[in-house]
Amino acid sequence: MPRSRKAWAKFYRPREFIFSLGAKLCNQPNHGEMRNVVGSEKTSPLAAKQQESYNTTFHYIDSDLGGYGLYYRTMMDELELIHRGGFGFQYPVDIPSKKGKELASAFRNEVFDTSYYRNYFNTDAVDVPIEDIKEYIDKACLCQLGSSNANDRELLLGTFLHQGVEPGARLSTFRMFLDIASKTQGYRIDQGTFRQLIYFQAATNGSTYKPLSDVENTYLLWRMYQAREYYAFALNSLWYYLCWWGVEENGTIHPKRFNEIEKHIDQSLNFDRFADKFDIPCPRLKSDSKFQSLLDWLITLSDATESNFDMSCSIGSPVHEHMLYSTANTDRHDSCVMIAGMMVLLSLVFLRFGRPECWTKPEWFISRMGSEDRLSLDRFVRTLRSKFNNDSPTIGDVAKWVLNDYIIKQHQVVASTKWPDNTFRFRQEGDRLQFFELENNISFNDSRFEALSTTLNELGLCGKFDNEQHPLSINGEKLLVEGDLR
Repeated sequence: MPRSRKAWAKFYRPREFIFSLGAKLCNQPNHGEMRNVVGSEKTSPLAAKQQESYNTTFHYIDSDLGGYGLYYRTMMDELELIHRGGFGFQYPVDIPSKKGKELASAFRNEVFDTSYYRNYFNTDAVDVPIEDIKEYIDKACLCQLGSSNANDRELLLGTFLHQGVEPGARLSTFRMFLDIASKTQGYRIDQGTFRQLIYFQAATNGSTYKPLSDVENTYLLWRMYQAREYYAFALNSLWYYLCWWGVEENGTIHPKRFNEIEKHIDQSLNFDRFADKFDIPCPRLKSDSKFQSLLDWLITLSDATESNFDMSCSIGSPVHEHMLYSTANTDRHDSCVMIAGMMVLLSLVFLRFGRPECWTKPEWFISRMGSEDRLSLDRFVRTLRSKFNNDSPTIGDVAKWVLNDYIIKQHQVVASTKWPDNTFRFRQEGDRLQFFELENNISFNDSRFEALSTTLNELGLCGKFDNEQHPLSINGEKLLVEGDLR
């Protein structure tokens, strides 16, 4: 085969198509519902037709290198299973490393005797009988990787636990996930529940999680990651609302003056209305109230003090980050939620992590991730703390500082870097903002919960997290308790 991307894609796509289609035809008793199979949006309905045969040239995905180009290449490189190729590299295309060849050989031994491998695998364009695809996938499907008889299982376990970039961090994360699995039997765990468990040690579905001492350091890193997500979500929600409001107020035709925007911000900072919405005691706080009074109200709601707020503000408290995140996802055009609510969310994060003693903890480096112009959580809490040292700001003062420095200026910086593509939702023109009607969205970044929990299940270390029962296997228990499988 010629060593070119075109030749590689021509070879790769037909074989990934058969695998994707086969994963939707697999009838092994332990297969279950296998989500996130590459190309399944097209291969799933195709499999449902139960055709006598399938042609390998079927266009199952737009990417020329399918799932390899979109997903697998990065992980395989991280695990040192390939040597990268292409422009700037030693090889014209990616090639397998020594370990990669060992894994490929082990997989080949699994499927070598199947009719598909012997009669069709070496042909790019061919009709493959459905029965031959089913026979092949009975051996090749990921659902069989957890079997102790799988030739490639031990090699893969060793690869994930000990090889590649930062294997120690990967192993520690695996152990934390197994710890969560062991303590949440009887509950379905999805990405949303996972986020709650690592932040609050409890979730709205009733599950709870207290980490083993052996995995606590890893847990604290993940918790700081989720704190960054809540912080970023609050800023993105304020940006989203400003974009929407500007268009609604005809800012695409008549640019809005800054004093008009600030007036709307002041009117929206009505915390009695906010309290009514969440059925909590009214604080009698408005834009001109001291910001410290907002913090004091939140401390009182959680029956806490400033020093123990992080421990006291839980998933059961009258106001917490997850509640505000969930509400913002459903009431995106309500200024009470999107302005007052997001200022409360930022205040909650500040109360948890805004004390200088938090900044010396080992996990704090997560809060500094991102370059200075990306407005790190570390920069936010330090700057806000300094405002208290130098002044006694009002809620409106803090909101307008966030609006100007963290929303308006930041959007100008980010949008300018994407020129000549015009991604400006608003552009400053003197003392006005000119708005542009473009599609916007707000969400968390992917926590990789789905990828990590699926990997643990497919390696045979535990059950599926989205089942109420997801017990650890013997190997999973050993990895959690002893820290390794060696």
